[in-house]
Amino acid sequence: MRTVKSTALSVIIAALVGQGAVACGSDDGDNGGEGNNGPGGSNQPNLGNPEVAPAGMLSGNHNGGTRDLTPQEVDNIENAACTGWSAEGENLPAVLQLVVDVSQSMTEPAPGGGNRNKWQVTREALRTAIDNLPASTAAGVLYYPNRSVELESTPRDVQECVDVEEMIPIAELGAQGSNQRDALDQSLDDAQTNGYTPTHDAYKYALENGLLPFQSQAGKFMLLITDGSPTMALQCIGQSTGGGGMMGGVEDAPTQPIIDEIAKAKAAGVRTFIIGSPGSEESSSGMGGDKRPWLSEAAQVGGTAAAGCSNAGPAFCHLDMTQEADFAQALVEGLGQVVGQIVDACSFALPDPPMGMSINLNETQLVVQTSSGSKLVRPDNQGDCSEGWQYKDGRIVLCAASCAEIENDPTARVQLLFGCTSDEVVPVE
Repeated sequence: MRTVKSTALSVIIAALVGQGAVACGSDDGDNGGEGNNGPGGSNQPNLGNPEVAPAGMLSGNHNGGTRDLTPQEVDNIENAACTGWSAEGENLPAVLQLVVDVSQSMTEPAPGGGNRNKWQVTREALRTAIDNLPASTAAGVLYYPNRSVELESTPRDVQECVDVEEMIPIAELGAQGSNQRDALDQSLDDAQTNGYTPTHDAYKYALENGLLPFQSQAGKFMLLITDGSPTMALQCIGQSTGGGGMMGGVEDAPTQPIIDEIAKAKAAGVRTFIIGSPGSEESSSGMGGDKRPWLSEAAQVGGTAAAGCSNAGPAFCHLDMTQEADFAQALVEGLGQVVGQIVDACSFALPDPPMGMSINLNETQLVVQTSSGSKLVRPDNQGDCSEGWQYKDGRIVLCAASCAEIENDPTARVQLLFGCTSDEVVPVE
């Protein structure tokens, strides 16, 4: 399982753009690019509201690529005469609702965990994952059932089988030591491992009362962590088998309604990640067989299926922890993959220009500084985006190879500079 690093990037943005500013010249020497009107010119796109900026912002032909820079050239770019105002940019935010199984079965020993049980391993892995989320991410959590639960065959309110009062509402994480980070951290210590497994009630409540009402233009995600078998159906309905199996002979609840709920969430723009803890390879009752296929299908309809996966296995579509010798390490890596997918470390929102100014993407330069040196990364509007950057949906987006370079270097720093053409800030080779 490959770990995807979530790198907190320091992005410094500088620009001199707008009406009445001195034009910085044409870009006819950069990758065959055509000339353009300088800041404030008649073809100058106004990006005062980047979300509604028109498409096709780069004129001419830009084929991407990179150029190594000396420290002096970096200084020349940062201090160019056509660079005026500056603002700090951020990676695009995300909203994450965690739904975490703390039923009695999570107290079973964790494979490779020494003396720790599945919940203790999960708790510490979640603590690490939350620490790695950037400040712009909003997150909340609901543990389930997080209370003692009695079996009942008649419908009941959700609070009868899920302690909804202890849900941590979604809020922006902010810096380390913030109130929201402290609340999430404390909730991990306070969660109670007890009771049956009302997965459908917990997911539905967290979705409808946590994630969907949260006002944000950011991408929304659910993360469901469970060891497989729901033992209570929607409305807190649980049935006893009358036998003496796990959990006192409780029947497995149907899983198709949960899959349907996750599909509805996807239709509403919410993607759902599924992590199947050890134990999801078998039924709690001992009669329901392998529970990984339903988790796999849930990930598939939730829009987070792994490439080339199969609901029948062995390469399931969800993050399957059942075959891992070391559950702790596998879970840390799995959560790292989730963080890497919800936090787009290679996309940057354009800043709001000062009043009366605008941004010209043909006069936009991107410099990446890593532990191995600095590079000028050029725009690419020809479609084959390997090295370089593109403009998509109001964002600056790094191409695959350029993205990989910063994801794999925790010291990486990205600078976006507006107002100068490449041939002004560094000679074109």
